[in-house]
Amino acid sequence: MSNFRELPNILIGTSGWSYDDWKGVFYPKNLSSKEFLYYYSEIFYTNEINTTFYQIPSTRLVEGWVRSTPRNFVFTAKIPKVITHDNKLDVDGSYSYLLKYLDVMNPLIESGKFLAFLIQLPPSFKKADHFDILKNFIDSWPEDYKRRGYYLVIEFRHNSWMDDAVFDYLKGKGLVYCSVIEPKLPPRMDITNNEFFYIRFHGFGKKIWFDYLFSEAEIRDWAEKLKDVINKVKMAGIYFNNHFSGYAVKNALMMMRELRLKPKKDPGEINIINIKKKSGTVSRGQMSLDQFF
Repeated sequence: MSNFRELPNILIGTSGWSYDDWKGVFYPKNLSSKEFLYYYSEIFYTNEINTTFYQIPSTRLVEGWVRSTPRNFVFTAKIPKVITHDNKLDVDGSYSYLLKYLDVMNPLIESGKFLAFLIQLPPSFKKADHFDILKNFIDSWPEDYKRRGYYLVIEFRHNSWMDDAVFDYLKGKGLVYCSVIEPKLPPRMDITNNEFFYIRFHGFGKKIWFDYLFSEAEIRDWAEKLKDVINKVKMAGIYFNNHFSGYAVKNALMMMRELRLKPKKDPGEINIINIKKKSGTVSRGQMSLDQFF
């Protein structure tokens, strides 16, 4: 938790960072994918790791995320779908995967660069059938996450969970409700843990939710709504998942402006040669042309 003191209390970022269609929109065209995270973390303080949803990463990859980011940077990460979607949190079927996942994510936790696990549940996961399963899964979490300094965030995808009993349960356990801006659920902004608030902006794309650019007016409206919530918690995580065509980056920077926050650096201030040196793609002794003038 020590690194959190070096962070702003409002963290704004995107869901994922390794998108080729961000080149020329956000990433300079001369950057390789190996250099994306180095560049991203020069501008933002946080990122929600999306790839962990699709497969459990290797320890080596996680260690690379630690090395590729500065001290004042934190991650959140999605729980793998083999746990949430394939096994629907059934402890008997998912526990071995959860143990493996927590083990490989340990370098991030130990580094002080980890903020929260996002447990995104499928639309087929309904309150009537699965509430007890959710409770059992949380009770069976294999380590003391509060002592280890991270949060558990719950994202529902079915309207049956929009119920007082559910929110009372989340509050009682200190779990964080994930607010969502998307077509199928109401944009509730309930605070279930006074320390941390979490919201994901998915979008309202006609074919794919995430293929959507929030307008200036929409961002301004959401920023006003968020101000009331943010003032009631110690820290807030705001993540944009509308990653198509770099929309997430654009909207994240727009939200920063509306909330009177500044990125770490303006993209124009970033020295690309230094990024390449950090990533090891060029020699650390190489100088940029501007050092000759």
